[in-house]
Amino acid sequence: MRWTAPSPHSTSMARAGSSYSKRSARTRSSSLITGARIAGRGAILGRAVKVLILAPFDAAELGRLRGVAEAVHESWVDERRMHSPDELAERVVAGGFDAVVVEAEFVTRDVLEAAPGLRVVASARGKPVNVDLAAATELGRVVLGTPGRNAESVADLCMAMLLDRVRHISAAARLVREGGWVVGLDDDSLVPYVRFRGVELAALRLGLLGFGAVARALARRALAFGMAVQAHDPFVDAAVLEEHGVTPRSLDELLASSDVLSVHVERTPQTVGMLGADRLRSLPRGAILLNTARPQVVDQDAIVALVAEGHLAAAALDVVAPEPLPAGHPLLGDDRILVLPHIGGATHDVVRRHSEMIREDLERLLRGERPLRCANPEVLDAVLPLR
Repeated sequence: MRWTAPSPHSTSMARAGSSYSKRSARTRSSSLITGARIAGRGAILGRAVKVLILAPFDAAELGRLRGVAEAVHESWVDERRMHSPDELAERVVAGGFDAVVVEAEFVTRDVLEAAPGLRVVASARGKPVNVDLAAATELGRVVLGTPGRNAESVADLCMAMLLDRVRHISAAARLVREGGWVVGLDDDSLVPYVRFRGVELAALRLGLLGFGAVARALARRALAFGMAVQAHDPFVDAAVLEEHGVTPRSLDELLASSDVLSVHVERTPQTVGMLGADRLRSLPRGAILLNTARPQVVDQDAIVALVAEGHLAAAALDVVAPEPLPAGHPLLGDDRILVLPHIGGATHDVVRRHSEMIREDLERLLRGERPLRCANPEVLDAVLPLR
């Protein structure tokens, strides 16, 4: 039976999404040829270190990595394939790989136990949510992450979504495409100047729910636009917020005083359903909601209802559940709700950044040094040097 691949954005181990075809023999052969052994590489057990890279990877960083290890690149994007856990274990064992770099695939306990020679797992995500960290730690495997890899890109998208909502960019462009832009003094001619009249960002208060890497990057952008920025994050000291030019607020204060609310919290038992109808209704009338974090944090039915009644002026969502939304879903029935296909991290810069982070930490491990972004540093003393 064909395995159903999980979304590369998923934080659960549940299966969802669509299947992918087998990788092309031509691409795989090319990767193997260009990954030929190079003299002077780091060694484990007296041979060249072998790294299987299943994530998109920057060409320049791949070249640098191949200077110290035998790296085989089979990106899930290029190959149009996501390995199931069984397939991943089989590929790692058959290839004799010491390290694997994953973005879409899930490294489960079964994978780790089936591949005893796998010493390092690098996750090309902000946090290694696609790796069974507890099992890896128990089995003495190093887990690397790429924290903040997409923070700048997601913050850019947040600003783009906000500008689209307050200046009606998508709607105005659609009017032009549909031939609705005419010149004159009649009612039709005045439509663009009346229907699409917006507000300046400097007149709005931005509320950040959570103050991690993305929220901090967004705060810098919003402050540059002249917005007043405030945030609620019980895990960040008020002094840190103030250092970033952000006013600390309680959750109730944040909701009551934010013209724009941007969600930046992880999915946890405490945050699932955190923004239900009552809390969303406590936002000022005419507020705008942005979500680039996790869809489970916000009640999607409440978004639809509050936009329909005008309490929320608009919403912009880069994350929804399920992904993709089925045709006819209520979130797709109102132009005031902008839904994007989870593209917050879809920039070349994110690939370059996570490639550099992973290459740097793999090199450090090969030199017997502690990596900078290890999710389970407690295993390092027993593992280093990697020999």
